[in-house]
Amino acid sequence: MSQSARKLRVAAYCRVSTAQEEQLLSYENQVNYYTTFINENPIYEYAGTYADEGISATNTKKRDEFKRMIADCRAGKIDMIITKSISRFARNTLDCLNYVRELKELGIGIIFEKENINTLDAKGEVLLTILSSLAQDESRSISENSTWGIRRRFEKGQHKMSTKRFLGYDTDENGKLVINKKQAQVVKRLYSEFLRGKTVDYIKRIFEQEGVKNWDGGTKWQTTTLQSMLENEKYKGDAILQKSYTTDFLSKKRVMNNGEIQKFYIEDDHEAIIEPWIWECVQLEIKRRKRYLQEHETNSYSNNTEKNPFASKIVCGVCGKVFARKGWRSSRGVDRKVWQCSERYKVKGVMGCANRQVEESTLEKAFVMAWNGILENKEYFWKKWEEQKNGKDLLLIYRGKDFQEFTRDSGPIKKMETDFILRVLDYVKVFEDGTLMVVFLDGTEIECKSEEE
Repeated sequence: MSQSARKLRVAAYCRVSTAQEEQLLSYENQVNYYTTFINENPIYEYAGTYADEGISATNTKKRDEFKRMIADCRAGKIDMIITKSISRFARNTLDCLNYVRELKELGIGIIFEKENINTLDAKGEVLLTILSSLAQDESRSISENSTWGIRRRFEKGQHKMSTKRFLGYDTDENGKLVINKKQAQVVKRLYSEFLRGKTVDYIKRIFEQEGVKNWDGGTKWQTTTLQSMLENEKYKGDAILQKSYTTDFLSKKRVMNNGEIQKFYIEDDHEAIIEPWIWECVQLEIKRRKRYLQEHETNSYSNNTEKNPFASKIVCGVCGKVFARKGWRSSRGVDRKVWQCSERYKVKGVMGCANRQVEESTLEKAFVMAWNGILENKEYFWKKWEEQKNGKDLLLIYRGKDFQEFTRDSGPIKKMETDFILRVLDYVKVFEDGTLMVVFLDGTEIECKSEEE
């Protein structure tokens, strides 16, 4: 058969209802309609019907059948496409025109039945541009109405929440949050470990070493995930709605809401995993650590904690910067760990801060001595912690409770342990005259004199 006598391979594209029964009926009806329509035309050859569910058509990213049809066009399997209307094909002017032009370059036309347009006609694209713009305006109107409805529900406290990537909760049949008891234990542990001085980096390593499962059942954790969990108000039973919003109804791009539109805060929205006052303590501790970094001009609250528990916790009594740990080897081949001000040789070869360096063993002795001094005067400090518990500072209330719990049955220590240091120590300040000021997280300050020459 010659090229001129070859039948046009015509395909149909449609979007069908999302309701299962309606979808089946709609799909069958449209297949029958287009099969009959195409077969009754002597110059047409039926090339199939491509049908997507009735999802939003503002872009073509999720329309698998549409993309399969375009791929078949590019592969030379289709000569013509028939569809009901422009709005069924696409409500996004740019997408619509781009595909129309691409297919036109391939010699493939699109027939829009409702508008009576054939894109291969000379006037087709001009009219198509106008009608596509109208379809896009319709889509914008639908999007705005949908957004309006969502916000009215938010104002009434009505919402449904996905827990697909949310550890600690499931949703019931009404979309309300219900506690997942097994996952909740992980959330509680995270909050407890953080308040006991550990960083999210350290907690991440602990969780991965122990094989603690995350939201998808895996054992790989991200520090950003843990940090966001610590700041998520849903764990105390509240909910902030509209934390993010869609900036463009075409691209569906979402951005964080930094005050551009109204947020809605719902108290006691669901059962809490974390006691509200403990959640507030964590927020105060997050702020405290940020202030600490700013005050001492360091970018890490604690680095490689397991091997270096004093990291960022040794502070210069002269300039206020943190000390850095150095590995030295003496002339006799003995390795030493020495701490010196990070400003001492900030510029190579130029002496900066002249404060003295201090042996790590001296810091360890000072810490042990200071803590045992607290235990020797437990009655005095117990009263201090009791007063803190009756105060208004939530973080000090927590420290008072924690220090009482920790010292209730404990005796003097002989050596330091990483988790213990992180739980009780704020910092050690080193002065030029060899004085060391050990400052604990409850605010207690104990002065020790270095024996180093």
